[in-house]
Amino acid sequence: MMKKPTSMLIRLTGKAGPYKRSFQKACPERSRRVAGVDGCKAGWFVVITLVTEPPIKLGAKYLDFCVASSFADVLTKTTDCKLICVDIPIGLSDGDKPRQCDVLARKILGPGRASSIFPPPIRLCLSAKNPQTASEICFKHSGKKLNRQSFFIMPKIREVDRAMTPQLQQRVREIHPELAFWALNGEKPVSHKKRKLAGRNERMKLLAPIFPDIAELVAEARKPKQVAPDDILDALAAVWTASQIVLGKAETLPKNQELDSKGLRMEILYPVPIEYAGHG
Repeated sequence: MMKKPTSMLIRLTGKAGPYKRSFQKACPERSRRVAGVDGCKAGWFVVITLVTEPPIKLGAKYLDFCVASSFADVLTKTTDCKLICVDIPIGLSDGDKPRQCDVLARKILGPGRASSIFPPPIRLCLSAKNPQTASEICFKHSGKKLNRQSFFIMPKIREVDRAMTPQLQQRVREIHPELAFWALNGEKPVSHKKRKLAGRNERMKLLAPIFPDIAELVAEARKPKQVAPDDILDALAAVWTASQIVLGKAETLPKNQELDSKGLRMEILYPVPIEYAGHG
């Protein structure tokens, strides 16, 4: 049985308040900085850490977080990061077939949590102004209607798609938090939805060995009301995934490269599963 991972992050000290701390001065080793990003009502919630060795341990020395008003602002705030992991589709199908990364991710999570990997809009849907038009476009080109959840995150998908190039994708990668929680949970999907109290507690428990002061962190990060607890937990899962990728402890779905019409890779990166004491 493997040991629990050593604490990955040490909070920055200081009384400057949320989003005010000078992370750049506290974290000089910029070549090892990574970011985890999740969309929120205020824009994008960003967590930054410094990945450390030794390679046996999951590691980072520092943690900081902020809210970015746009994805362009995310890129500005993470200029010095080696890797940025974002919970948003990167690379879109033209409708001829679904993205294989989504199909494979659903298989990993199984029937109980597969629905958390919702089908992203096809590229032609991005110009649609309302859910009905988007759904009609999607049905015409793919034979399937677009669900409302996919439509309502389309502004953020559009933001990312406008910014993304094959070159930028070398350091801005798509991840999915539920795959990170699956890995932390001994290759088992979590049991509860993330917006439920039971789901929040379940995810916090999985993250606690990595972020030992997670309750304090979530409370502080929530002070701007536009950031929900699940946004924070998803961003923490994303930044942990980023650290695992840098340490060479991650996999890619699918194994064979799949490109969209912009030359972007349609893929999801996820951490190699971690066995905790007690998970067997």
